[in-house]
Amino acid sequence: MIPATQLLAQAALLAKLATPYPFSVGETLTYEAKLGYFPVGTASVSVTRLVKERGAQAFEFAATGEGGPPGWRVQYDMTSRVETTRFHSLRFHRKLVQGGKVDEHSYIIVPDSARYREEGRAGDWMAPSDPLDELAFLYYLRSAKLEVGRSYSLSRYFKTGYNPVQVEVTGRESIDGPDGTVPCLAIRVTARGSTVRAWFTDDERRLPLQLDIPLPFGNVTFTLAGQRGSGSAG
Repeated sequence: MIPATQLLAQAALLAKLATPYPFSVGETLTYEAKLGYFPVGTASVSVTRLVKERGAQAFEFAATGEGGPPGWRVQYDMTSRVETTRFHSLRFHRKLVQGGKVDEHSYIIVPDSARYREEGRAGDWMAPSDPLDELAFLYYLRSAKLEVGRSYSLSRYFKTGYNPVQVEVTGRESIDGPDGTVPCLAIRVTARGSTVRAWFTDDERRLPLQLDIPLPFGNVTFTLAGQRGSGSAG
């Protein structure tokens, strides 16, 4: 078992975000999705704007996608509002459409009270005092100071039952991007037995060049195909 003091030191290291952020309003990243060798869809993530959320300035992040093999075709969209100075989630919306069925949830997250609630449902639930939703977590990792060979234990997901989230920087690998082969940090993110692999460019932009995500029909690889509003990935 890792001593609590070591976990705290790791969390403190990861909490030191780069200034300024390696992304800006207007950045849009587009991805092609493959199941093995077979194209199965497209996706995009973007920093859409700055907004006021309950009096605080916040980034608004958005993700959309559609695809999947026959019988598993899905559409999804996510929107996240994250306070700009402390980088805490304030609001999160997720919508998934599959086979005519809609699964939609909207959450209001209150870091100062360490609580969150779901719109349309009574009551509220405990949350960390520094919460992140899954879309915010992607941008958080882009900003965090990560070291090859280090592992980090984070209890920041806003639904506490998924904590701690384990982040392991496994090494450096070269990944093909839209402008050629790029050196990347290889990262594993594990929560409740599910692991997402990610490759971020090993430079100040920390672009997520490739993501390997387990889905009900298999592991889908999302590869960066294009970008707007940010530097080249080559």
